[in-house]
Amino acid sequence: MKLLLCFFILITITSGSHAAPPEYVAKKAGCTMAMDGILDEPAWQKAEPVGAFVFPWYESGEKEQTEAKIVWDDERIYFSYRCEDKHIWAEHYTHQSAVFRDDCCEAFICPVPEGPERLDYINYEINCIGTWLAGYHAKSRDKDGRFTDCRGLEIGRFINGTCNNDEDEDGGWVLEFSVPFEHFKEFTADFPPKNGQVMYIGLHRLGGKTNMQYSQWAPSQTEKPNFHSPKDFGKVTLSTEILK
Repeated sequence: MKLLLCFFILITITSGSHAAPPEYVAKKAGCTMAMDGILDEPAWQKAEPVGAFVFPWYESGEKEQTEAKIVWDDERIYFSYRCEDKHIWAEHYTHQSAVFRDDCCEAFICPVPEGPERLDYINYEINCIGTWLAGYHAKSRDKDGRFTDCRGLEIGRFINGTCNNDEDEDGGWVLEFSVPFEHFKEFTADFPPKNGQVMYIGLHRLGGKTNMQYSQWAPSQTEKPNFHSPKDFGKVTLSTEILK
């Protein structure tokens, strides 16, 4: 009997070891959103951060934190990141290049919350100087590769310091960008969103050359660094409550 009880306790502990993904309510912008790297719009001022980023594969170095927010309107979804960073670095100036080797922030978006498309997503990876890489991963349609039509992607950034100069100490950087819902036209989700519509989103950051860290809002449950784990993305509920 004791052996059986121990077995059930072990099963309970094991089944609970996979943490539930975090959740966030993204509210609607009631103002014009300018992608300029200056987060002075009322929507950004009123929006709550998603929560602290975590470092699932931490080995060494300084854990530089990120404050991220999400808002939306009838045409677009918007992301902002305030990044602590003492040594800002970026060497990639060509779109669809390896920007993830630089100081970089990312949003991986699953627009369909259930069914065969649940794990289909588009990833946007943008370094601190505004160079982007985008991928389209839709296994339900046997489509996997680069996302080539990024028309409408708008990016703003601000660097408080000097990029690619480790002789000084920088004050951090800001990235904001917006994605038109038109990018998801092949998915079965409806846009403009309705109140309570759900998307699953992974928000990630990479630390660049000097302090190469992997951090995330919703941690991937993988042994090695891997942001491409859509089953672990955070749950984002779109609310029609206006931020103004």
